[in-house]
Amino acid sequence: MAGVTLRKPSMVDVHYHIERPGPRARYIIPHLIGRMAGWEAREVVSLEEFRSVEGPKLIYGEAAVDGAFRVVPQDLLENTELKTAEPVVVVEEGLPRLFPSGRGDLPFDLFAGAFFLLSRMEEYGDLPRDRHGRPVMARLHAARHGYLQRPVVDEWLTLLAGAWRTADPALPPMQRRYGHTATMDVDNGAMYLGREWWRSAGGAARDLLKGRFRRVAHRLAVIAGKKPDPYAVHQRFLDMAEAHGARAIVNFMAAGRGVHDHALPLAGDHMRAVVRSVAARAEVGLHPGYHSSDIPANIAGEKQLLESVVGRPVTCSRQHFLRMRVPDTLRALDGLGIREEHSMGMSDSIGFRASTCTPFPFYDLGREQALPLIMHPFAVMDSTLAYQMRLGPAGAVAAAKRMVDAVRAVNGTFISVWHERFLSGYGDEAGWGGVAGEVLQYARP
Repeated sequence: MAGVTLRKPSMVDVHYHIERPGPRARYIIPHLIGRMAGWEAREVVSLEEFRSVEGPKLIYGEAAVDGAFRVVPQDLLENTELKTAEPVVVVEEGLPRLFPSGRGDLPFDLFAGAFFLLSRMEEYGDLPRDRHGRPVMARLHAARHGYLQRPVVDEWLTLLAGAWRTADPALPPMQRRYGHTATMDVDNGAMYLGREWWRSAGGAARDLLKGRFRRVAHRLAVIAGKKPDPYAVHQRFLDMAEAHGARAIVNFMAAGRGVHDHALPLAGDHMRAVVRSVAARAEVGLHPGYHSSDIPANIAGEKQLLESVVGRPVTCSRQHFLRMRVPDTLRALDGLGIREEHSMGMSDSIGFRASTCTPFPFYDLGREQALPLIMHPFAVMDSTLAYQMRLGPAGAVAAAKRMVDAVRAVNGTFISVWHERFLSGYGDEAGWGGVAGEVLQYARP
């Protein structure tokens, strides 16, 4: 998993015991001290056996066990009837902490806090929605309490490791390393090429009416093969990702044309050539259409169409406009064999929607179980920086670098999202052509 150094199975690094085990605790505890920390962690079900275990050990419960680091539960993980929560927040030494506790070896229940944030419990509730049906991010608990731009779950893990090692110097170092993933959503495929003649003619007419004479001349030159299409940036994006040590994923649309779905059809020669040229060098993901969150059945046909062009299974995806219904959309994606979901981010702010910069399995609160689907949270998207935050290119680079610093500080995975129009630096996005390169260079591992 990106952001964590996975080692070959070996001797157990840490043991843990859950006093009142349930599906929530058995999801979040091994995620934090196993997947995230990179330790070989083993649950010991019997308390008597746990008492006799040697080496670093942690108990999640009320009982105090000699030699065991203790985190006292605050009910959220044990009460599966509780489907919504509004955690109390305290700030100590500059770090927000959810579910504070006056007992135990840590002054808060980080496992309950992490579960609240990673399960996206609040998105099952009555959060206000924007015109595209997305939760208004300003109403998230993290936004209201000032930690939206901090990967606090990763920070809590660092705090836990430090406190635990102070209590037991035999605790091994966490096996985490910083990672970098650059993703691109192909919302168009081309600006001028590959379109029906009447669409090109209509576009040229609109440019003439608006006095964009240079754009008309440019369009004609592109169609005549004298200049490259402004949105022919896919290979350059892959070059940048490779040069700066980033894993690259390019997501393509396969939905039919609609008000919000503008990509060239995959049936066309131009688009098939673009997809195949990318697939020869990088991972290809699906960018399900605008209405896929309302009609999840659409996703199956779109995935099948993209796979027919790529020639191999597609296991990554990101929702168009980040529109998804929790848990319905994610259940549908999981059922279709998607194993990496990249929509866990924000359209109106940079930062950490799930308060983490480490990939995590999706926990289905309705079914009280973890799915094989892994959520890959992104921190920065170009359109957010430009359209919602109203930053210019220089301001956007500075804001993105702050997010890189926050991720690097906890050895997480920095994931960014880019689009053709910004990579092109053409037209309304003039000046943006170099932003991705600067950010990717700064984010280099």
